[in-house]
Amino acid sequence: MYNNTSLKQLSTKPEKAFFFGLLLLLMPLFSSCESITSQQASHYSILPQGKNTQISEDFMQIKLLGTIRINSFKVNSLPVKELSDLAWDKDENLLYAISDEGLLYHLQLTVDQDGLQNANIIFATQLKDRHGKKLKGKYSDSEGLAIINGNNGKKGDSQLIISFENKPRIAYYTPQGAFIKNVSIPKILSNKKYYRSKNKALESVTIHPQYGILTAAEYPLKRYSKDYQTIYSSTGKIWHFPASPATNSAITALEVLPNKDILILERAYKDPLTPIKIYLRRLKIKQCDKQKNCKTQAIASFNGADGWLLDNFEGLAHFKDNQYFMVSDDNGNPLQKTILILFEIKPTK
Repeated sequence: MYNNTSLKQLSTKPEKAFFFGLLLLLMPLFSSCESITSQQASHYSILPQGKNTQISEDFMQIKLLGTIRINSFKVNSLPVKELSDLAWDKDENLLYAISDEGLLYHLQLTVDQDGLQNANIIFATQLKDRHGKKLKGKYSDSEGLAIINGNNGKKGDSQLIISFENKPRIAYYTPQGAFIKNVSIPKILSNKKYYRSKNKALESVTIHPQYGILTAAEYPLKRYSKDYQTIYSSTGKIWHFPASPATNSAITALEVLPNKDILILERAYKDPLTPIKIYLRRLKIKQCDKQKNCKTQAIASFNGADGWLLDNFEGLAHFKDNQYFMVSDDNGNPLQKTILILFEIKPTK
């Protein structure tokens, strides 16, 4: 979750009073902008603005295949906001998304030869507990999303795997939001005292064909250096790698690449005056030493200071081949945006 950005947080910290006042002044303007369109989504560009911006094509190993902004509205009387992760169901032709508030959405996408064109949210529901009651409070902080049986040629058997942050756990859910069962995870991940803070827990989850369910804390656990991140499997295996050099760099999403390496999404955010940075890296899971320190490879880097029109990117989902979706969490903030991107990772040279 993106630190110090919500209106509630800004209004309760004296040092943030200026930004809170600015938000209040600008809210009517942004609200009027949202009301101009009745569309759920509209085309958007994150490309750098300005003539002086230079992009290193050698370093940027991705190709953007379409970017849209998902606008503010409600589905089934539930707000569409704070999207924190994604999962693609090929069998059902649906993109699932979850929010920090324990909400689950179904999106129908329009993707053609020119890339991602539109997204239509057709279903929204609140995640339930084992008793069928809506998740509330610290139990509803859903952050990571993965899917099983979403590409086996059968309809109706997909299951979602969701990680939670404030009450650290991972669980199986139906695509309709019903609880199935909990996932057994290492004990160190179940206890909040081992995390940097209560809101820095299980931000991401994915499924590896060899190692099973993988997850990561947003920031390294207290027992490890702040300079090294760790990925954990539900079976107890771990992989370490150097954190990106940017201040407050955090893991926000994980996915599996076609060669079984791990695609890592990292976000670096310091304060409202410092441009956000977004990194995509490859964890070479088979190139590790005896201490499980593994090599990484840079795939892409986006720096708001270079003109990229970024937001709080927190979610990934594999679409097909080398193509992936990425989504931003707007934190329920009228000055932020929910941006959905389809991109392709170029073949390594």
